[in-house]
Amino acid sequence: MKNSEVSNDPPGKPPSDIEQPDKAASDEERPGQPPSARNLKSRLRARLQLIGGALASIAAVGAIAGGLVGYWTVWKTLRTDVFPESQKTQKQATARPDIAPRLSLVVLPFANLNNDVEQDYFADGITTDLTTDLAQMPDTFVIGRGTAFAYKNKQVDLKTLGKDLGIRWAVQGAVQRAGDRVRMNVSLSDLSTGRDVWSDRFDGDRTNLAALQEQVTARLARSLNVELIQAESRRSQMDRPTNPDAVDFSMRGWAKRYGPRTKVMNAEANDLFDSALRLDPDNIDAMIGKTLCIADGVIYGWSKSVVEDKKMAIKLIDQVLAKRPATANAHVAKGNILNYGNPEEALPEYDAALEIDPNSPVAYASKGIVLITAGRAREAFTPIQIALRLSPKDPGAGTWRFFLCHAHVHLRQYKEGIEECRRSINLNKWDWFPYVDLISAYGATDQLEMAQQVLVELNAIRQDFTIQWFRQIGYARSSNPQFRREYDDIIEGLRKAGVREQ
Repeated sequence: MKNSEVSNDPPGKPPSDIEQPDKAASDEERPGQPPSARNLKSRLRARLQLIGGALASIAAVGAIAGGLVGYWTVWKTLRTDVFPESQKTQKQATARPDIAPRLSLVVLPFANLNNDVEQDYFADGITTDLTTDLAQMPDTFVIGRGTAFAYKNKQVDLKTLGKDLGIRWAVQGAVQRAGDRVRMNVSLSDLSTGRDVWSDRFDGDRTNLAALQEQVTARLARSLNVELIQAESRRSQMDRPTNPDAVDFSMRGWAKRYGPRTKVMNAEANDLFDSALRLDPDNIDAMIGKTLCIADGVIYGWSKSVVEDKKMAIKLIDQVLAKRPATANAHVAKGNILNYGNPEEALPEYDAALEIDPNSPVAYASKGIVLITAGRAREAFTPIQIALRLSPKDPGAGTWRFFLCHAHVHLRQYKEGIEECRRSINLNKWDWFPYVDLISAYGATDQLEMAQQVLVELNAIRQDFTIQWFRQIGYARSSNPQFRREYDDIIEGLRKAGVREQ
């Protein structure tokens, strides 16, 4: 799979560079250490000085499932004693070695398929970074690098490996140079069956292996977090169908959130998070998940009382932030709920999330849609494109494509908007938002027959859709004059397309 290219071209064009935090320019040299490794350590040390002790409270399976785990390289220097949930998991695993913990895994040494010493460092670095990053996830049991590297360049029977190490999952990978490109294949294997449950391929430019390593590690951590939660949710329903605990309920809730964004799925996820909180009122990931469900209910027009729901969600997420102020996913959840009515107040929440986790695709994408709501549509393209580059096959990619569509339509870039809306619908046909923008774009460009075809599809999903209702929820979302002018243009396109007024 080839990454989306990002550039600093005008709005509507993919930007050329991903914005990254300031990085140190030099580091002391050590004998035998390649330049890429020296630069990586230098950047790590600089980022650690910037963030300091603020990361000490990062922990929550919600951060895992939301894909906002702090997999930035600074985490590699943190002490394990700042992750009490992980320590609890280690103690439980030690007390009952016959029972493999839920999120227990090993990152096997990535194979170097070329006779290239530089790529050997790269492959080993990816293995080490992933081991450290995934070990920071609460409630995980990750086999240490030393044991993992005992399997380097050896044939491994996966079922035997699982029994020997008392774990459920293995991450495997291989790195191969093809001209000036580096290609990496990665898979997640279920050790009880020996079968792969997920695989992906990454391509990058070998001229900057350090930067490529950071990018690939970030994408892998996001993808693996999603896959592990989904796989463990399925296992939980088979192994504990009638007696789930709070973690089981929470994982099942997050798995629902990775499905199609519909009213039914949102309600089911919310109920699962409620079940988790009844068993464990302090379950952070369930609190974050419930906040996100409430936010979606408000944003998608499913809420019966926007005022009460917003009040409940803010209270809930503020409890999380009081306990764990440096939880990136909690800041995203708060930004999502503030976006409805207070977009300017929401933006700092995404900036806070990106300070904690500068590789968070969800924070980038969410910031993009809020920029549109704040009347700054031209600024929205870059963060959304970064999200798609960081996680192009993400469960949220269909929604992020709609964000691009929405930015284009707000700016009357109808050709580009139509293309992105179509991509969004192809990825998630149950999300009603892209249908609206697509109908408006067809109406604005006098493609009335196409508009009518899409209107039939919209009415099948959202039977209560009218221009008056759409205007009402849009105006409630933002009072920004620029946003409302652009929103009125969308409404005019709907009128031209023949959408009923009320």
